[in-house]
Amino acid sequence: MGENGVEFDDRLDDQLDDSPGVEDAGHASSGAEEEASSASARQRARTRAYRPRYARPDRRPASEREHAFNALVWLLEGATGLLEELRHNDLGLPEDFWVHAYAARRESLLAVRAILDDLIERSEADQIQERAREERRQRRGGINVDF
Repeated sequence: MGENGVEFDDRLDDQLDDSPGVEDAGHASSGAEEEASSASARQRARTRAYRPRYARPDRRPASEREHAFNALVWLLEGATGLLEELRHNDLGLPEDFWVHAYAARRESLLAVRAILDDLIERSEADQIQERAREERRQRRGGINVDF
């Protein structure tokens, strides 16, 4: 066992010592050794028996854990809780404030409604004007001039 309490496997050290290194690549004499030396380091590593020198950690990805932390759910729960608290708490303000705040909210919504109604009327008026122009063009027999 090592200094940090991690078990080491001495057999791995023996295997690493027996495997051909970079310095042996130029001195390969047989065909199998030449083929092994022309292989990339990744391919040579795949052929070796490897066992890590440390114990596998108990960590698992969040998708595999039942009660894993989800930041989006956490934020959503916090926002929902805050809104509920604000709805049911008077924040120490007098009742007259809340009556006027409600009236101001209602007036703001009515103002937005008036703006939307005006935009709808303008849009309808523009459509009516465009139809009238198109009818006049058709009666005159519109001439298309291409430049």
